[in-house]
Amino acid sequence: MSSKKDAYKKRPSKESKKPDVKKIDNRFELQDKLGAGCFGEVWRGINLDNREEIAIKLENKAADVPQLKHESTILNSINPSNAEGALGFAYCYFFGSAGSYFALVMPLMSRSLEDCVQLCGGKLSVKSTLEIAEQLLMRIEYLHSKGILHRDVKPENFMFGAGSKQNVVHIIDFGLSKRWFTGAAHIPYKAGRSLTGTARYASIAVHRGAEQGRRDDLEAIGHMIVYFLRGTLPWSGLNAKNKEEKYQKIMLKKESTPLEQLCEGFPTCFPEYLRLTRALQFSVRPDYGRLRKLFADSFEEAGYQRDYAFEWFAGRQPPNLMQMPQWKPLTQPDDLRGSRVATSPPRGPKAPSPRAASGDPAVVGTTCCSIM
Repeated sequence: MSSKKDAYKKRPSKESKKPDVKKIDNRFELQDKLGAGCFGEVWRGINLDNREEIAIKLENKAADVPQLKHESTILNSINPSNAEGALGFAYCYFFGSAGSYFALVMPLMSRSLEDCVQLCGGKLSVKSTLEIAEQLLMRIEYLHSKGILHRDVKPENFMFGAGSKQNVVHIIDFGLSKRWFTGAAHIPYKAGRSLTGTARYASIAVHRGAEQGRRDDLEAIGHMIVYFLRGTLPWSGLNAKNKEEKYQKIMLKKESTPLEQLCEGFPTCFPEYLRLTRALQFSVRPDYGRLRKLFADSFEEAGYQRDYAFEWFAGRQPPNLMQMPQWKPLTQPDDLRGSRVATSPPRGPKAPSPRAASGDPAVVGTTCCSIM
């Protein structure tokens, strides 16, 4: 069994120099740098009160578009007591000022889903993919039940926990998150939006410039789980002169690739999932139970055992892994007022230039695009 430290060896830092702060809130001490993103840096740290390993996100106070305060707000809205609560979501130990930085302190996770894919030679088994898919839908249903969209579904933004939770998928990084339900209503449909998130996994509607909704998180999950099975996607690695042309080519390839061809050789639940999510109208309440059942039924029909014997454990499964509680359907905000259906056009407008949509007043956090 690999340690938590080993789990981060695949993300070496290009710069080992520490920032101008050694301790956070006199309780958390920086150790070594784990990586960086468009928000800033992630450091491994130690909780000086109990010697627990932690993760510390640092964002320069001079950042053009600060994100960490927003992320701490999201985490606190999910786990309001700043303690472990919602399964599969980190909790915030601390957010505040630290020298020339803002710091967000959270529990340290183990491997990301992308780490697992790479450890397994670039692909995951059908069994592991089905188990992961069920958990992904539980996490996204819970997030949506809080009125929040993720908007950047990709393997790096899902991580397994540590210790007894090395079989529990956690959803992380809410820098691009946005509320889909505000006040007493679903946000309105708008066209002409810039692409927010990661183009490889983004929904076709997002490529066409549609306002993002719950359906888009769900379709992006579908693209991601097919990536787990195949190790690549038909729209990866396309040559283009610039980002705009790249996005256009990715969109056209997604549109033109038959789902049966995309999922050839794999259980029918995978193309059916994408067929259902792509057919969702913008403000229609998704049937999360039906979508999750596709994968659960396929798992049972194949005779698999829920033993969490993931291939990246290489036969050395960690002891005392958590047994998943039975999932109970969640109430979505629009259930309380009756789900309102707003039909968006089947073909949206031409995808706009992939510029940052900083002028979008409804966006919480920043807008950041990634091709891969």
